[in-house]
Amino acid sequence: MKKYLLFNFLIFFSYAQSGIEIAKMVDLRKIPKDQSNITKMVLTNSKGKQRTNIVRSKSMDGNKKQIMWFMEPRDDKGVAFLKIENDGKDDEMRMWLPAFKKVRRISSKKRGDSFMGSDLSYEDLSNRKIADHDYSRLDDQTLNSKLCYVLEISPKKGA
Repeated sequence: MKKYLLFNFLIFFSYAQSGIEIAKMVDLRKIPKDQSNITKMVLTNSKGKQRTNIVRSKSMDGNKKQIMWFMEPRDDKGVAFLKIENDGKDDEMRMWLPAFKKVRRISSKKRGDSFMGSDLSYEDLSNRKIADHDYSRLDDQTLNSKLCYVLEISPKKGA
């Protein structure tokens, strides 16, 4: 009996999953209702100069609502970003700019723009919809002694 279970276990995990199957598996994982974290983002320009951002974030309602506060560098301290996902319509995105004492709405046309000088766009901060993307599985890689799937995710035309 033990050999049979082990064999089934090995078959299950040795099955070559496609990119879309892995993406669906990730979407089905349990996520906490609320979570908070502090993230360090190191930006490196083409000349090799680095800039470090420290961001505190809080997500609520299964990541449908998120607020981020920039703590460092000093130039960006106090900048805040709010994202509220709305089913069936555009997400609401706003940014508090303390230097101007104003809240700026991020319009749909600006969603592809760079987020705080990084390679991320505002659109990257939204939860992705599986049907709006194509998924290619690349070669697996080992990270911290763990074998990891690597996917290339591209938006579908018109999505």
